[in-house]
Amino acid sequence: MALSKNKKISKWYDGGLAGSCAVCFTHPLDLIKVHLQTQESVAAGASNMAISIVKTQGSRALYNGLTASIARQLSYTTTRFGVFEALKKRIQKGSNEPLPFLQKVMIGAAG
Repeated sequence: MALSKNKKISKWYDGGLAGSCAVCFTHPLDLIKVHLQTQESVAAGASNMAISIVKTQGSRALYNGLTASIARQLSYTTTRFGVFEALKKRIQKGSNEPLPFLQKVMIGAAG
């Protein structure tokens, strides 16, 4: 079945995939932040903490816990985008008119 060029397919799962890709880049920074927050005395800054982690545990240690972060993004972000799309379709009631900005904000707050 061919789709017409005017038909827009909603891909709500793209938000979860994008969040998962983003967390692959931000996770090492978050891990360093947690290490800094949990140290007993202020002994190192962020760059020194990163160097310390890599020296003592190896470079892969910067990605400890990455699977949990990805699982969170796949479940939480994908759900938020799915709820947003469902509420948007319910409010539009079959119309192809774009929603006003305020309505989009309200739907986003609900999702």
